Amino acid sequence: MKKKKDNIKLIDIRKIRFAIEIEAEVRNEKLSDKIITRNRTLKGWNLTYDGSLENGLEIAPTNSNKLYYNDDSLMQIKEVLALLRLYRAKVSKRCGLHIHVNARNLTDAQVLTVIKEWAARQRFIVKKFKVNKERLESTCQLIPKEEIKKLTEKEIHQFRTRDGYEFLRFDYLNSKYHSLNCTHLAKGGYGSLEFRLFDGSLNFKEIKSAVYFVLNFFKESLERE
Repeated sequence: MKKKKDNIKLIDIRKIRFAIEIEAEVRNEKLSDKIITRNRTLKGWNLTYDGSLENGLEIAPTNSNKLYYNDDSLMQIKEVLALLRLYRAKVSKRCGLHIHVNARNLTDAQVLTVIKEWAARQRFIVKKFKVNKERLESTCQLIPKEEIKKLTEKEIHQFRTRDGYEFLRFDYLNSKYHSLNCTHLAKGGYGSLEFRLFDGSLNFKEIKSAVYFVLNFFKESLERE
């Protein structure tokens, strides 16, 4: 038993690659167009229009999963928030904060473990982060736990290696509008798991707290025996 414990690989969250997507709204369409077409101040980040919001913006790193939990990445997030504040951007109940975590190097068994752990804890997370009910009914629906029990390692492998969609019998894995978006795992995707169960925020401490929570959840799931 002691040998088994000694073989557990401990993970440093500072070595986990991640990215965030910040959603916000501005006062009119003209301003959102101006921000998107003219702003070139944030090297390594993309500003795009978000049609699901009212005069919505989405800002995320140019290269997926490019950040690490360190001073440089946290400073980049602060600069992004400063830009949004400059344009008096705000978050509404429609806005979300999405956190992508790199899963390219995970085994199929590890991916399955993370998905099952998230499904088991998602209601606790909803309560902890006070997730808006409107988003739970639309853009970040909870994963049906009864279906997760039927998901297998073999199906995860099919999903990751054969474009995924037509091979899975579970609709929730084919839709991004769940608390955990798995669609990026499919061949040609970012190779990430996207944690969507966080309301939009332009508060650095709140965003940092959500990122820290997700990275630690990821770490603890992979370290579980």
